[in-house]
Amino acid sequence: MEALTRNLNSTILRVGSVLAGLVFWHFLATTVINDTTFLVSPIVVVATGYEMLFVNGELYPHLFASSWIFFYGFLLAIVAGVPLGFLMALSQIVRDYVNPWMTTLYTTPRIAFAPVLLLWFGVGGGAKVSIVFLGCVFPILINSYYGMRVVNREYVELARSFRLNSRALFFKILLPASVPFVLAGVRLAIGRGLTGVAIAEWFGATEGLGYLIFFAGQTLNIPTLFVGVAVFAALGIFGFEVVRRVEAYATPWKTDARGS
Repeated sequence: MEALTRNLNSTILRVGSVLAGLVFWHFLATTVINDTTFLVSPIVVVATGYEMLFVNGELYPHLFASSWIFFYGFLLAIVAGVPLGFLMALSQIVRDYVNPWMTTLYTTPRIAFAPVLLLWFGVGGGAKVSIVFLGCVFPILINSYYGMRVVNREYVELARSFRLNSRALFFKILLPASVPFVLAGVRLAIGRGLTGVAIAEWFGATEGLGYLIFFAGQTLNIPTLFVGVAVFAALGIFGFEVVRRVEAYATPWKTDARGS
């Protein structure tokens, strides 16, 4: 009963926060600024989004184009980042070899790579996927590395006292303990990946949410611009929710600890 009440209060606060933000946005757009070339009401944004979705279908090609770019770049980042992060945690040689490249690439703004990648791969999907990959891979890699490194040493020593071999130690102790860190990296990568999609579609694209926002900004089509931003936000919220549910399934002991 207590957990149910806590969840209900949390839901009310979240919904109230969103509604308060929308009311403030509407007040700011219609009363304070009152200039549609700078800001429009959320009611106008919803009406424009409805038209683009259900009347003329203009939004679908942009949504599909951005979705597959994000999906492939994000998937490649998980496939590459998680194993490499684990290898860095378990091997001093791998860590010393990869760390300078990781630091250099992670601290360099992704937008600086965009012209080079477009020159190498052309204006097709390869360059766009590469930009998303660069945005996603490092949060996943770094969190995978630290997840493996901060495992409680007492657990490791206890497992060794029971003579667990290296394979069993990895799958029974190290991997389960690092899952929350990996998923935290995945959660961070969602936002960086969506940012990468926007950056990738600003250069030489003819469709996609990033292109839609860029073109709407150039033509001062403020309602369409905010529709693109809202869709990006919705995709981010959806991705966060998926990861949250995966985390609840993969780490049930955390849920039990909070419930107790």
